[in-house]
Order: sequence, then C-alpha cells, then structure tokens
Amino acid sequence: MATYSIRDLAELSGIKAHTIRIWEQRYGIIEPKRTPSNIRYYNDDDLKFLMNIAFLNRKGVRISKIAKMSKNQVLQQVSQLSKTDAEDSDHFQGLAIAMLEMDEVKICTILESCFRNEGVEQTILKVLIPFLEKTSLLCLAGSVTYIHEQFVSNLIRRKILNATNAVISNTEPPKYKVLLYLPDADQQELYLLFIEYILRKRNIFTVYLGTNVSVEDLVLVNSIHQPDYIYTIISEQHKRFVSDDNMHKLSAVVGATQFLVTGIQDSKKVSVQQNNLIFIDDASDLITFFS
Repeated sequence: MATYSIRDLAELSGIKAHTIRIWEQRYGIIEPKRTPSNIRYYNDDDLKFLMNIAFLNRKGVRISKIAKMSKNQVLQQVSQLSKTDAEDSDHFQGLAIAMLEMDEVKICTILESCFRNEGVEQTILKVLIPFLEKTSLLCLAGSVTYIHEQFVSNLIRRKILNATNAVISNTEPPKYKVLLYLPDADQQELYLLFIEYILRKRNIFTVYLGTNVSVEDLVLVNSIHQPDYIYTIISEQHKRFVSDDNMHKLSAVVGATQFLVTGIQDSKKVSVQQNNLIFIDDASDLITFFS
C-alpha cells in the first residue's frame, strides 16, 4: 500500500494542505498515521476518502454535513452525483479516483463524457495532458504506483486510437505529410498518439512509426515517404540525443526535411543551429505552427 504526505493529498485532491489540516482538527474527517519518528502520513484509503469528500464539497455539500456521514453514505452520494454530468467540471479528481480504484468502467465513462461534451481535442489539451503529467510526477515521487499509471494510460490509449481511426478522411489532398516517431520505448508514446490525432483532424497525413526507432530506420523511412516534417519527443531519459553532436546527426540524416523537436528541457543550451531543426514547446505550440 502506498503512503502519502499531506502535500500529496493536496496535489491529488485539489484541497489545500492548510484546509486538510483544519478538516482533520475540526471535523475529524481523516486521521493521519505517524511514523516512529512522528512524521505524518496517509494511506490509499485516506486518499480515496478525501478525494470523495473534496468532490462532494465542490458540489455544494457543506463539510459539516459530510463530516456526519458514514463512509458508505459518502460513497453513495458521490456515486449518485457521478451519474449526472458532474464529472465534466471535475475531470482530474474523477480520473484520479477511478485510477486509484482501477475502475475501468468509471474511467471510460468520464472519457466518453468529456469527448461528447468538449470534443476529443479539447479533452486531450485541457484534461488528459495535464492529468498524465501530474500523474507521472506523482509516480516518480512514489505517491502513485507504476501499475496505476499503466492501467489508466492503457485505457486512454485505446480511446485515443479509436478516436483517431474514426477521423473522417478529407476529400481534399492532405496539407502536409508528417512522420512521427520516438527514439526509445517511453511513456511519451501516449503523447505522440495525441499529436497524431491532432494532426489527422487538420487533414495532415501521418506516418506513425511508434517507439524504438533507430537513426538508421529513420533514414530508411524518410527516403521512402519523403515527409514534409519529422516530429519526435526528446525527454530527459534521452539525454544522449540532446548533445550538439547528436542534434547535428539528426539534422543531417533527414536532409531537407524539417525536423520538429519537443521535450528538450532547455533548447537554449543546445548550441547547434540547423535550418531544418525547429523546437516546439508543446501540443498547443504545434497546433499554432501548422496553422
């Protein structure tokens, strides 16, 4: 069972740490455990219960009333509200609770509601990318387990693939051809799938290569498809690709093709200046670029 600090609870629930302490002292909502050295910590049950309480509180249920409810009553009230469109204003909390409970039905229900009410692209930009970024940080900090992150990522992956396959082909010729790839197996693949959907919606032809693509493979595919652009993501895990030598190599092997790169933590530190290298900050920046 994972353990959480009060800061972790605040990050996941959206309730300030100061408020959580007041709720503890005044209403006895949850009671922190203590390590032998008297450091406060919480467990999975505490986190799930607090997130449900935070959900109800945002829906207008007073904390004094919630404090008088049993845990079962709290869960019943949350379930009842979740059957409406309540998730639409609580995407992160809804997904986080469902992730911790590993509830596939709840996750799919929230995603389908978001897609229907806000559209797939806005769900990607405003809900899924922020949610996965925060979840990834919590996973690295040990606050969320790797299997929880994998569980929710795989469900989101399936939904995005279905949405991408459902994009209606435009009768007009595609504006551009973009080759998408990642140099290694990486969690960034889900982000790459997001990018593919966004490009497809703009009548841009995509060649999706996925992960573990070597420079040699990239050269081969580039010669076959001759795309207008090649897009990749370079994370901190791929530090060898951030050096000037490797940026020169990548720039050289694709010839005149424009190389779009996202994910370098500080592109200013990369001194290489190649005419075919373009640094893209994020998905919104990429949308602006192709607009």
